[in-house]
Amino acid sequence: MRAMLYCFAVGGLFCPRVAFGQNQGEPAMRTYGVGILGNCCTHGAGLCSMFKQRPETRVVAAYEKNPRRAKELQQVLGAPLAGSYDEVINHPEVDFVAVSCDPCDKADMVEKAATAGKHIFLNKPFCESLTSARRIARAVEKHKVYLVHDIPMVRFVPVYARLLEEVRAGKHGKVMGYHHLFGMNFDPSFDLKAAWPERLDPPAKSGGGEMTNMGCYAIDFAVSLFGRPKAVTAKRRRTWDVYAEAGVENFGQIVLDYGEFFAFLEVGKQQLEGERRHSNSMTINFEHKTLLIDASARLVTINHVPRDFDSFAAGTKAVGAVEQMIAAIEKSTPPTSNAATAVIATETLMAAYQSALTGRSISLPLEIGANPLVAASRKQ
Repeated sequence: MRAMLYCFAVGGLFCPRVAFGQNQGEPAMRTYGVGILGNCCTHGAGLCSMFKQRPETRVVAAYEKNPRRAKELQQVLGAPLAGSYDEVINHPEVDFVAVSCDPCDKADMVEKAATAGKHIFLNKPFCESLTSARRIARAVEKHKVYLVHDIPMVRFVPVYARLLEEVRAGKHGKVMGYHHLFGMNFDPSFDLKAAWPERLDPPAKSGGGEMTNMGCYAIDFAVSLFGRPKAVTAKRRRTWDVYAEAGVENFGQIVLDYGEFFAFLEVGKQQLEGERRHSNSMTINFEHKTLLIDASARLVTINHVPRDFDSFAAGTKAVGAVEQMIAAIEKSTPPTSNAATAVIATETLMAAYQSALTGRSISLPLEIGANPLVAASRKQ
């Protein structure tokens, strides 16, 4: 085995990087330069760490305008940050950008990156409004770049990835009903405001509360399974004091009407005492089969009979967001976690907010792209 030493630019500095694992005569693995755009809720720092650890990616440059989040990002990067988002986007060694800024800025970032011919790795949530989601989709289509929506906590869990493939293929037959409880749970003493103040930002900046932040996972998976619903009905809850003070929800219920059946989503953050894990429990009823899968509890039942989770999960796999990005660049393989699905999911979310505000069921598709929470706040 031999090592090849080469250099790459980070924030204007040239730093050595060693690529190991190439035998004599074998072609070197291509490494892709990544630019990190933002560090909302520490997501950019997490992505930076992940890309630095992968052999096929290297972080070329990063930037965050918020001083607190910029410091965190720089610490993970291990080098000075770039001087602006534009500097990252236009860096000649950046092959694709990881967009992890505030939701309200994502459409701007995507339009700039797409114009520069850079592919897009867009961390959840997709954006803050349907108008912005449509802008993102148009930019990607116009400039013929690839976009992968990085939304890992359901569709990239192997047992759920397999379920998605099986339902799309019609393996289990007609769907009778669907329920998904998804979110994060914390001890009542957890100081969320100190850890993630962005979660309490106004909807014009964040898109909304936890129906946006946590709900995007469950909505994304539901529309990936079943497509755009015919109508949406929803309710919001503010049972956590810091959310109530900020005027955004920590929990929500969303009912998607698919004509022959309802898909019922419960999403958000809760304060649970005692031992706890994240919520990621799904029940899906088919005409001749009922599946209950709780990925966090490693629990599965088929027709209400418990099964061994390891045996059930054996052989399951998911093609992650990074793998989809590289396959798109190298083989022109269209990403399955893509802008088209994300636009429908954003439309569904906006309909849920409109329903929560009006107390009515909202039919899709939507014509108006504005976030209804923002419009409501302006009227107050």
